[in-house]
Amino acid sequence: MAQEILVSESLTTDMISVGESLLKKLDQTDAKVSTTFWLFFPEERSWKLFFTSELVKSEGPKKYYKKIVDALKTFKEKESTISLNDIVVADNSDKTALLLSSEFHTDQNFLKKRIYREAINGHFIEGAYIYRMNLRS
Repeated sequence: MAQEILVSESLTTDMISVGESLLKKLDQTDAKVSTTFWLFFPEERSWKLFFTSELVKSEGPKKYYKKIVDALKTFKEKESTISLNDIVVADNSDKTALLLSSEFHTDQNFLKKRIYREAINGHFIEGAYIYRMNLRS
């Protein structure tokens, strides 16, 4: 079984790698991932990995988490993985995703953009790492 990484106050290269691997695995399914990003929560002193998709609204978050669980099961024994407690799923109307997409945009490719203590449209972002922002029409 794959080894679970510890999500902590620092965004590690393992965390970045796991997020990218999980996004790639979801892209091989019908997950229709619109955005993927790590976001730092200073009050909790931890990072959460966000996925937004139109399917969260149409099928519900429980079914979408199941897609993530299925993707995580495909990780090889020596690959790092992540706990569901560190993952957030939301539909494409998620306020944080919309805020980040107002400043950054990708298609289905990877942006790999690190944000540190930036203000976006009057909102302060302590820390984020963006893989994909594809909400614009």
